[in-house]
Amino acid sequence: MKTYYYLIFLVFLSLLFACETVNSEEGIEGTILCDLSELGLSSSNNVVIQNNAESAIWRGSYAENTVKINFTIDLNDNNTTETLTFVFNKIDDCLQIDYGYEFYNGSTADISAITQVSVLAVSIQNWEIDKNFSGQITYRDHHDKFIKTLDFWVDFTINDYVPETTNYTYFSNCFADKLPIDIDLDNDGITDYTIIADEVVDFANKPNFIAYNIKLISIDEEINEILSPRGVGIPFPVLFEPPFSSNNTRSYAANKFNSIDVRNSLDVFYEFDAPYENYNFFLQNSLTYKKEFENNIDDYYAVKLIRNNENFYGWIKIDFNALNCDIAVLDTYLSPNAEEHINIEN
Repeated sequence: MKTYYYLIFLVFLSLLFACETVNSEEGIEGTILCDLSELGLSSSNNVVIQNNAESAIWRGSYAENTVKINFTIDLNDNNTTETLTFVFNKIDDCLQIDYGYEFYNGSTADISAITQVSVLAVSIQNWEIDKNFSGQITYRDHHDKFIKTLDFWVDFTINDYVPETTNYTYFSNCFADKLPIDIDLDNDGITDYTIIADEVVDFANKPNFIAYNIKLISIDEEINEILSPRGVGIPFPVLFEPPFSSNNTRSYAANKFNSIDVRNSLDVFYEFDAPYENYNFFLQNSLTYKKEFENNIDDYYAVKLIRNNENFYGWIKIDFNALNCDIAVLDTYLSPNAEEHINIEN
């Protein structure tokens, strides 16, 4: 029993004196910092190493009213990176800590994300306006919730000047007047399919964001199906390029169609709360149809309408360019003959 309590005591001490500890302190965002402290820092503190990982370099930029410092680490072979940034406001000869955040750049294979971090303490060794900024910053990491302290040293040059901008991209400015697009494939006056921007709001993440998924949906999936080719792996695609036929396809009910097993979004636009609007972006990677829309091959949805227990196959030809804010249904076709498959050649 004594041994048991001794082990408990050791665990307690290790938690008490750990360099990285979990803490519930509130952040100091908004605090104006004017005092300088001698911290023994030098230009060698331009290099930052976390958890014995590969070293990274502190970099910075400045504008008329703000200063940013950050460093970036590589995460894997898919060009994914994570950047930790702290933003300060210029207040006369002082600085005000505004906010800190981590930006995960998913590159071509993953979803990029921004997560706010809590800044708990800042000590400034030197602030020479637009020339040099050095000090120590303590923050709570959003991954493991540990408190971490980093020394930093950034020398600025004229090339680090980045003008402040409010020319942000918003989804409403891009596609609000172009979506939804209703499609009446059998010309009976009733909409069969619609291309929509499905809004998903993430309140759990800080900052909050809205994901706009541009995709085709069926108004009634019991009688209007969206097809996907057989013989391919997850996530199953819903976009076809010639040559193709409806003969070797499968369909999905709505609850399955919205799952991660199906690549149903033409693209996804992520729109963040202030002050992160400059990170608003279209996903534009392998999780969407960037490659298909960048080539010179026509793009189609293959569909099946069920009428009076008979199957009628058809297609919807579309054009889409997320970055140019362009989307259009170019043509549609529905076979007049039941059980007759469609075939599109090169």
